[in-house]
Amino acid sequence: AEILARRIIQLGGEPLLSPDQWSSATNCGYESPTDPDVSVILEQNVKGERCAIDTYSRLLKLVEAKDPVTYAMVLSILQDEIEHEDDLESLLRDLETARKK
Repeated sequence: AEILARRIIQLGGEPLLSPDQWSSATNCGYESPTDPDVSVILEQNVKGERCAIDTYSRLLKLVEAKDPVTYAMVLSILQDEIEHEDDLESLLRDLETARKK
């Protein structure tokens, strides 16, 4: 978030700094966990990562030929989000396997 905020400032924008602003401007929304089951929470997190991946992928297309600095930054963030999704899916699979035993 800090990296994006600095880039927004460099480009003359004003980043959203408070969590209230984040939740009202998010592309993905925020689903508060209501079920304490860890598999449900992991599934919610996977859903959030997928939305982030979609959002950053669309942003890459927007800046691809126009802003190489932002493109490189967003690409790095996208790679992190893909890794997070893989990690969460792996945890979910492991949990499902453990519950079958």
